[in-house]
Amino acid sequence: MDGVIEYPSYIVLDIPSPMEEKIQALRSRFDTERAQMPAEVTLTGSCGVGTILPGQEISFICEEIDRVAAQYAPFEATFDHVERFQNTDIYYFAFQDPAPFTALHHALANSRIKFRHTDFPFVPHCTLKLRQHPTEQELLELFFLHTPQEPFKISRMSLYSLPELTSCILHHKIPLTGSE
Repeated sequence: MDGVIEYPSYIVLDIPSPMEEKIQALRSRFDTERAQMPAEVTLTGSCGVGTILPGQEISFICEEIDRVAAQYAPFEATFDHVERFQNTDIYYFAFQDPAPFTALHHALANSRIKFRHTDFPFVPHCTLKLRQHPTEQELLELFFLHTPQEPFKISRMSLYSLPELTSCILHHKIPLTGSE
């Protein structure tokens, strides 16, 4: 946990196995370059607040993440349907109940961590396809995709940096340990 943030950095909620493998299998169809990246729900760095402002001590950020994680209990999540961020080629699974994700996002946004600005409101999501324009066939497949309906337990928060879009550096993982 030594050093400072150098690359675009994100705070996420980890999607557990076996759902993680299902997401990675779907990504292998739609976004092969990122198929093996961790399956996660981005809390900071995408929308709501931007990436973590570079130059901050990683140990300080981890302390803040630990403080927030201690306030929130693990919770059950279920995907709802595929959506697309407006005017982008980013496709994602939305959630049936966004409330617990939104609460965690607000807690992090109001922490002492400094974030870059973004104009986009927070939307809890698990990205399926990023950046490349989909073919007509991919569009049909994405919008008629059978969304996994099995609930899964969200119980861990992580801090990642992305030196490239296809690789990540894990800085920290912490369980959610708050009471119900």
